[in-house]
Amino acid sequence: MATLRIDETEYEIDDLSESVKVKVARMQEIQAQISNLNMQANELQTVFQAYVNTIKEELQPAGELVE
Repeated sequence: MATLRIDETEYEIDDLSESVKVKVARMQEIQAQISNLNMQANELQTVFQAYVNTIKEELQPAGELVE
C-alpha cells in the first residue's frame, strides 16, 4: 500500500480523509511539475552554453584554439 511520511511518521494513504488524499495527489502533481521544470531548465542551460561556445568559436581568429 502507498504511504505518506511526515515528520518520521508513516500514514497509509487509503486510511486518510478525502481532503488529505486530494492534497497528497496535488502535492504529487506539483512534484512532477517541479521535476519537469528542472529538466527543462537543465536543457535550456545546455542550449545556452552551446550558443556561448558557438559565439566564442566564431569570434576567434582563424587558427586559434578556443579555451
